[in-house]
Amino acid sequence: MTFCTGVDTITTMNISPEIAKLIREIKKDKAHGASELARRSLEVLKIAAEHSQAGSAEEFLAEQKGIGERLKSVRPAMAPVFNMVSQFLSALTEKGGEKDLGSAKSFAISKADELVESSQRAVAEIARFSSELIEDGDIIMTHSYSSTVAESLKAAFKKHGNIEVIVTRSGAGRTGERIAQELGGCGVPVTFIDDTAIGVYILVTNKIVVGADRICSDGKLVNGIGTYLLALAAAKADIPIYILCETLKFDPRLRGDGVDLEEKKASEVVKRRALPPTAKVKNPYFDVTPLELITAIITENGLLASKEVIGYIKTLTVGK
Repeated sequence: MTFCTGVDTITTMNISPEIAKLIREIKKDKAHGASELARRSLEVLKIAAEHSQAGSAEEFLAEQKGIGERLKSVRPAMAPVFNMVSQFLSALTEKGGEKDLGSAKSFAISKADELVESSQRAVAEIARFSSELIEDGDIIMTHSYSSTVAESLKAAFKKHGNIEVIVTRSGAGRTGERIAQELGGCGVPVTFIDDTAIGVYILVTNKIVVGADRICSDGKLVNGIGTYLLALAAAKADIPIYILCETLKFDPRLRGDGVDLEEKKASEVVKRRALPPTAKVKNPYFDVTPLELITAIITENGLLASKEVIGYIKTLTVGK
């Protein structure tokens, strides 16, 4: 596995200040999940198309490719950002013979909208499948913010009306606060705990559901830091753990040990000067969970048992 220190290299190519600012926001975003940031990446490309000053279709295509390649690189742990932008650029390249600039722009805008809508439909399907998996009276634990998990738990609560959710703080980035706010705002009974209390509260949990930033070619799960420890605790307590994610989260390109885990600011972990200057402070945002600790993965196409995951990945071409 590798770690990225977050050096900003956006200025290495000629991108307008407005678009560069939007890309930096995606790079620095700590509040949103991978699917949301993938959809935001398409929105950036759409905005760039709408405001492009390119003088020809060829120049416009080069501009979109440059922005797309930069977007693919800013969140290396998040497979859907890479995959969705890759799908968009592939579609534009196939239309590369289009000589009319206006038509090229119109196609780019409509394709961005199409891919965003497809992702939103996928999340709705996952919510439908998972609400059938969750039962009345369940106490569910979740970790790390995921818009797919949030929608799925809200759908389950609407269907059953009698579920409770235990939400972890979810690491130094505190991404669990957002999902607790979303669920609580919809009336879902929420218990918010520090990550260190997982071993206590897992004993009253029926199921665990988490999202994913990437499912690697070897079936390993990349998700918010602490997911691996939660999965170990779940295995010890014999609690099933389900991963809710779009097919766009699957990445046939990389094994788990090749993923950049995105090192973030040390100040999130400990206040400056609180430790001796010789002490190293590490703050990875993601970790890697082995496939054998996962019960099943729920995608927009239904439930995949862990033993089916590797075979399924071999059938995919997303993001290649």
